[in-house]
Amino acid sequence: MMKFSSFSLFFLIAGAYMTAQCFSMEIIGGREVPAHSRPFMASIQYRGQHLCGGVLIHPQWVLSAAHCRPRHEKVQLFKVILGAHSLSKNEASKQTFEVEKFIPFSRFISHHKSNDIMLIKLHTAATLDKYVQLLHPSSKNDIRAGTKCQVTGWGATDPQYLRISDTLREVTVTIINRKLCNSPSYYNHNPIITADMVCAGDTRGQKDSCQVRVCQSNRHLRALCYMQSRLHLLPSTEERDREHKITTPESSSPVLH
Repeated sequence: MMKFSSFSLFFLIAGAYMTAQCFSMEIIGGREVPAHSRPFMASIQYRGQHLCGGVLIHPQWVLSAAHCRPRHEKVQLFKVILGAHSLSKNEASKQTFEVEKFIPFSRFISHHKSNDIMLIKLHTAATLDKYVQLLHPSSKNDIRAGTKCQVTGWGATDPQYLRISDTLREVTVTIINRKLCNSPSYYNHNPIITADMVCAGDTRGQKDSCQVRVCQSNRHLRALCYMQSRLHLLPSTEERDREHKITTPESSSPVLH
């Protein structure tokens, strides 16, 4: 059975999603990106360790996956790092922020990661420069099958070794038709690829960002999908912004994931 990666249609962005139990922490067939060439990327850290990736959509707001915050953990234990290429090096480009609050999407369903998106408000606004920039949401209604898309993160590069990459990496994947992904030849509705998810990968199995064997506790890679420097968001993001009274020019009128 052919396997692709499936992403919460928020492309998470952040959250590469495979099954209800398993998540991606891998960038298979990818490459290290030129240092600081993806200045919108954020490292969300818990107790000083990289937990998830995210993207900066406003100087004080980061977009990530809703499941990235462990339940019942104090917000003071989290930090967000912007301007990073290497997680371990003391780079002058890095900006470190405390988290003011997490705002998971109200329709997030943790069991199968439906609507797996979340806003993170930084305690102070980021300083935009050549190393820290915004990723602007797209008004596109959907991502067509066959579209090439970039998945970026600090994930593992070998499916047998789960150590995360110290440097930012990226892989190009192809968007796969949801009906095809749900067919017996592919996922066979296990899991069901719903309208708020995207299925992506490589038919030859050489490029991937998620492997079924990687389980829920491994959240090191929260993938990002973007095309031509535009972020693809859920139709309901605008509703979420109104609900929480967030005014961000970059995220006020997105249509899709």
